[in-house]
Formats: sequence, structure tokens, C-alpha cells
Amino acid sequence: MDDRECQESHASLVTSKVQRQFDSSGAVDWTQVSQAMGLGIHECYELSQYDVGKDSWQHNPDLFSQSMANRMTGFIKEHYPAPMPVNYRAVSNYMWVVMKDWIRMHGMLQGKFKWTVADYERAAALKAQGLTFKEVARHLSPALLPKNVARALKRYSSPKPIQTWFTADEMEEISRLVDEYVGKYPVVEIVAKISEQIEIRNRRNYHYTVSRRIAAHPHYQDKLDSIDSIDLALRIAHGQTTVSLVAKELDKGVLVNLDDKDIHKLVDYMQTCNSKPDYGYFSNFLGTKSPRQCYSKTTFLKSKGVLPLISKFLV
Repeated sequence: MDDRECQESHASLVTSKVQRQFDSSGAVDWTQVSQAMGLGIHECYELSQYDVGKDSWQHNPDLFSQSMANRMTGFIKEHYPAPMPVNYRAVSNYMWVVMKDWIRMHGMLQGKFKWTVADYERAAALKAQGLTFKEVARHLSPALLPKNVARALKRYSSPKPIQTWFTADEMEEISRLVDEYVGKYPVVEIVAKISEQIEIRNRRNYHYTVSRRIAAHPHYQDKLDSIDSIDLALRIAHGQTTVSLVAKELDKGVLVNLDDKDIHKLVDYMQTCNSKPDYGYFSNFLGTKSPRQCYSKTTFLKSKGVLPLISKFLV
């Protein structure tokens, strides 16, 4: 059993132990879990994937607990001092708080606040009641600055006109092509392929529009929901990356898979190829994978010794 399999086995055992404890008593005694598993308490925090029954943590100015916030930030500083990456599952288990809630609260405590339409409307309504910007900020986030509220309400009351570069028919066609290509080609290739079929009047706006459509597609939303990588969750929550960029990361290992029949065709083609492989030709012949996917699979097969006869062509 390699290190990864060993860690997955431990995670499964710890998760089962935590679940049994919670089911029987409605709480988790991490000391007992640690002793039963023969592991440190902190290691159990990092391994357990049981999330049922965790508390929600939404900002309420009247109920906000600074001691709870200090407990969270203190745990992070003690166990994950910068630049060490934080294990966010460990924090969630230690706090026994829903992961997405504490991630958002962590951002708020650092002064980061992502405005939504509901936030704008709530801030405008509170200001209309005669509250100061400082008081409005306190209602929205524990560390939001009054000047940021003032700026946000100014933007909300005088929004810049949005210039659209696509007609309704073009937007419908973009959506149709995204549905057709997602899951079949990596994101970067989808953007390029759609550009061949849509008139582009502003390239920057085109990339933004198509990337947004791809990022919102259920194919990628489902994969993001199933990912147990809390580092990605925090990066998204703090604006350090986007769903579209994460989708590109997912493409690296998800969309290059060929089934057994396709692999046999690829091996046959490569072993009978008398010159540098034409991945575009083979992609068209296969009809289900892009040239980049065929190249990636060929490189992988070569690394495994499946295609020793064609190594001189892989450049």
C-alpha cells in the first residue's frame, strides 16, 4: 500500500469513527477518536470527512462572537503559520462549522467582502433607514470598512451601462455550442472552437462571455461539488482564482481519458505511422477527442512503456 492509499484508508476509518460518535451522542469527542485510532487529535481533524450536523456560521451583527472568530484565527496561526497552506477541512472539524460558512467568515475577518445584489439592496435599505455607513458596514460584515460601503452604494445607485457585444441569437448559439463541446474538449479548446463560428467584435469581451458560460455549465459545477480540495475552495472564495481557471485545472486529468477501443486505435495508428504523428488527423478519425487529448494520451502511454516503438516521434 503506497502513501496515498494509506492516507485514504486512515481517512475512511477516522470518518467512520466520527460518524458513529455523532450518530450515538450528537457530538464528537476528538480525544476519544484520537485514542481509538492511535493518531494525534490534529491528524484526525485533517482526515475526517464527516460533515453532517455541523453548525452554520452566518454573520449577524447582534450575535457575532469575537471569541469564536479569535478561536478560528488562533487555530490557523498556531497550526498553519504563513506561508504554510491551511488545511481547511481541519479548521472545519475543529470549529465544527460548515466549511463554506467559515471560509466566507475568514474572508470577512480579513476585510474581504464580495458584494451581491442582495447585499447592495440590503445596504441601500439600511442607509434609507438613517443608519450611518459605519452601522451599515457592521450589519454586513465584522471587518467591512464604512468607506467601502459608501463606494459600493454609489456604484449601485449609478451603475455604468453594460455594453453587450452579442445579439440574443448569438448568445443562444454560444450556449448551444458550449453544451455541445463541454466534456468533449478542454476549456481552452472550447473557447477557440466557438470563436471559429461566432463573429467576434471584441475579443476580450468574447473570452469573458464564453468563459462565464463554460464555468457555469453543470459539467464543471458537478465536478467542483465533488472535489475534496478545500484549497481550491478558499482560492475561489478569496478571489485568487475563478471557476473557469479551476475548470482548466480539472481538464488536465479528467478530459484526456480514452476508452479501451480508442486506445487500441491510437496504438495501431502510432505504430504504423512512418513520420511525425498528425494528431489533428487522428482526432478527426477518432471523432471523440481533440488533438491535444490524443497527444496527452500518447505521451502517457509512452511513459508507461506501451508505445516504445514511437518514442523518436514524440517531440
